[in-house]
Amino acid sequence: MRGLVRRIAPVLAAVTMAGGVTLASASNASASGWGCSGNEVSGSPYAVPATGTAFSYVHLFWDASTGQNCAVNVKAGSLYGVSTYTGITLIECSQTVGGGACTAIDENDDWKNYSYYAGPVHVSAAGQCIGIVAETENTANVSALWQSPAFHCG
Repeated sequence: MRGLVRRIAPVLAAVTMAGGVTLASASNASASGWGCSGNEVSGSPYAVPATGTAFSYVHLFWDASTGQNCAVNVKAGSLYGVSTYTGITLIECSQTVGGGACTAIDENDDWKNYSYYAGPVHVSAAGQCIGIVAETENTANVSALWQSPAFHCG
């Protein structure tokens, strides 16, 4: 997966954060319930949609005391509890200002068959932006893929 993000980034550069999706996410557990610490970032969770349906939601957390970003990709609706291919990559970008495609300088990923969620994945990105790539397949092997631009900078 590490090389895949670099190969698909130019193709997905035009993809921006999904908006307007108002479907509820699976159980709203705390950061520690998913192996993260800190507080959920404003705007999170982010939908991972396909054909107008959110297959999963990315929850992003920031822990100011450790300087760590943490993310999980939590399956939604009828996919919650069903083993399908699910993944998440959290990227430290070289950018210091948000917007546009993220140029990776470090990343942490977790991609395989999961029933509930992929992750947690962590990166330190003090003074840098981060990026996220998430994917979830349904039982018919239809894939929902979401990639953020470089964002959550600082």
